[in-house]
Amino acid sequence: MTISENPRTETVETHSLEETSALGRRLASMLRPGDVVALDGELGAGKTALVKAIAAALGCTQSVTSPTFTIIHEYETILSVFHIDLYRLNTEQEAIDVGIEEYLRGDGVCLVEWAERIERLLPRRTISIRIEVLSETSRRFAIRQPC
Repeated sequence: MTISENPRTETVETHSLEETSALGRRLASMLRPGDVVALDGELGAGKTALVKAIAAALGCTQSVTSPTFTIIHEYETILSVFHIDLYRLNTEQEAIDVGIEEYLRGDGVCLVEWAERIERLLPRRTISIRIEVLSETSRRFAIRQPC
């Protein structure tokens, strides 16, 4: 795993699923009630893999799968974790119609895949993670902390 930092953005390169899981564990240790994590990257970039690692690190014993069709999965851990997948939504209004804002403003941790689709709805204190595919097993994570 390779890490580089500037004051608000940290870039991490992982070269295996195990390293991505280690990153997820590290991120989980920093999360608090009410945190929102915006995950963006192309299809297959590793958004759900990172969510699985974060949820497991928070004590989730359930199978973590992408909620592409249900839009939201809730996992009971030491914190309530809401895994939100906006892939099928086309507009911010559709997100509002399914109640996304309630989750984003609640006390649980929201892990939001395809978050760029609701950028204007995200709280100011959102942690943004952009995932770039480098190779079949390598990824670059640009992690931007809120102001």
